[in-house]
Amino acid sequence: MKHSVYTIPLLCLLWTILSCQSEHTPLNLPPDVRIEAAQDITRTSARLQGEITPAGEGQVSRIQFRYGVTTEAENAITCQPDELRPSILLSGLNPGTTYHYRLEAGSEHELIASDTRTFSTLPNDPPAVGELRMLCQGPLSITLEYDITDNGGEAIISTGFYYTANGGTEQCLRIDNPDEPPYRARLDGLQPDTDYQIQAFASNSVGESRGKTYTFRTRQAVVVTQAGMLQQALSEEEKYLFTELSIAGPLNGTDLRLLRDMMGKDTEGNNTPGQLETLDLTDATIVAGGDSYDGHHYTTLHTVGSGLFAECSHLKRLILPDDTETVEKDAFENCVALHFLQLSSALTTFTPSAGCTNLAEISVPASSNRFTCDDGVLYDKELTTLMWYPEGKTDESYDAPATIKAIGDYACRYIQADEIRLPEGLQSIGASAFYGSYIRNIDLPHTVTLLPNGCFQQCRRLTSISLGTGMRYLSEYCFDGCTALRHFYVHATEFPPFCQEETFAGTGELLQQGTLHVPTGSLSLYRNHREWGKFQIIVDDLTE
Repeated sequence: MKHSVYTIPLLCLLWTILSCQSEHTPLNLPPDVRIEAAQDITRTSARLQGEITPAGEGQVSRIQFRYGVTTEAENAITCQPDELRPSILLSGLNPGTTYHYRLEAGSEHELIASDTRTFSTLPNDPPAVGELRMLCQGPLSITLEYDITDNGGEAIISTGFYYTANGGTEQCLRIDNPDEPPYRARLDGLQPDTDYQIQAFASNSVGESRGKTYTFRTRQAVVVTQAGMLQQALSEEEKYLFTELSIAGPLNGTDLRLLRDMMGKDTEGNNTPGQLETLDLTDATIVAGGDSYDGHHYTTLHTVGSGLFAECSHLKRLILPDDTETVEKDAFENCVALHFLQLSSALTTFTPSAGCTNLAEISVPASSNRFTCDDGVLYDKELTTLMWYPEGKTDESYDAPATIKAIGDYACRYIQADEIRLPEGLQSIGASAFYGSYIRNIDLPHTVTLLPNGCFQQCRRLTSISLGTGMRYLSEYCFDGCTALRHFYVHATEFPPFCQEETFAGTGELLQQGTLHVPTGSLSLYRNHREWGKFQIIVDDLTE
């Protein structure tokens, strides 16, 4: 095979050209830089994001976003050089403004820019107003609170309430300091038994907006949502005008202090112009906190504390909070006008009060698991314990239920009945159970073994008492103040009941002029006793 004389030289020339081209191909190529559409745009912020793709062996040592209000994009933010998908959040932008932006990447000597794009921040808006929250409602007032959830990007110029009565002329109440939340105001001077529609509003330089409409009706009830707010619901001018009031919501010592003031007694024990006679707290809750309600005591959760209503001489009808668990001793002390008291269904612990001289009826809801009432008298649910016989009951006699096993502390204090008949099977009598009562004669069942301290103290009309065969112990001052007592019947035959040195203290002429009646054949047993022997007259005339 023959070749042209020119073939070999041409092949050599071609090889030389290709070799030269390979030696001069650049390796450090510029990166490919792309910018994406701005995201998460608000009035003052936006997120920028892009992508960088290196080429060849080219190194990316500088990355930055540029942005601004002109095409020059005069502001720069540097990113880490290894972030090939960089992202930044711009903040502090101006509302309603168009911004130009791009991404730049490359070396210290040369930057490659993406195309330039634009975004516009959202314009400012009127404020956004949250829902109204009722803090407390009085018969002629309401206190409301709300939030401005967004100022719209501008300073708040004005805020407050628009309200109408029965769809009539709209009125406006402005809050004096629109820049100082919480936004709260009291609408007073309202009309009784009237429907009201209220809207919160707020305005800035862009415009005004209103919240949802809140509707309520004025009535005699007071509603509070926060403890300590009762004084917001009742103005100084109003609080002494009410004779009847219902309250719902949490009440602390500060609130109850105000109620005492409305019922005629301040914390110093002085009379006030208050004339509140009927108080319904069914839907209220006594909580801890606040001031002392009487200058000495503080509130405890679900507790009607000692002295809480003491000396409130105008109070006639009282319904306790239905979640009350405890009523302490003398909570209603000297409430001389009180004639009706309703306890709670949640009550677990109860101690009577002294000085409720007109209290004729106690009531307990049928849903109570612990207590019940019969003919105005308070018992435990099983009718085994007499809890409180109210002082104002005027029955001449009282027959305790046959199921009664115990009489509680102070249970029959100041009872007006002349005669009390107690059932066989009664086992215990509480301290001062008959203190100051009007009884003239009483026979204690043979099953009673002990008379506690002060049991019949100050029973000034008591003329005779009979102790059953089971009596074993008489405490101090059992008969202190029983100055009319003249006949003492003791049926114990085996040995005289034990007496304290002060058992007969304060009985006047009992030991000198009264007669101690003892079982036949036991005269010497009692005559030689250290305490019983102090009776000057002892006769053994008791037979079985």
